[in-house]
Amino acid sequence: MKTKLLSVLFSISIALSGVVGVASYVQADNNEYSYSFYNTEPSDHTTPRSKTTNRSVYVYAKSGPTLKYTVEGATSGGLWHTRSLQKKITSGHTARIENSVRDHGETRARLELVRTTTAYTYSKGVWNPDKP
Repeated sequence: MKTKLLSVLFSISIALSGVVGVASYVQADNNEYSYSFYNTEPSDHTTPRSKTTNRSVYVYAKSGPTLKYTVEGATSGGLWHTRSLQKKITSGHTARIENSVRDHGETRARLELVRTTTAYTYSKGVWNPDKP
């Protein structure tokens, strides 16, 4: 009886840890990519990501000075083109940037980050090219 009870408890703990694992997978599958930009450079770009929908690009500026963000698009191996208006986003805020990447048949997106002030610190945040 004691062994059976321990087996049941062990099975429950595995099942619960599986649920936690699924939640972690969903979080990882959310396509939020981090960026870090040192504000002594005039501008920089995020790592390019696949863009599969016409949805706006989501940005959460976690820390650092205000930056100006622009969405750029390209085909695989192609030249990068500006596909949005520039948007200022202050640290601690989120924003969605409307863009026309998919309207131009492009499948890759990245952000151009432009400083608004010279600061010897990093701006950090996350972005998502297709967040609902």
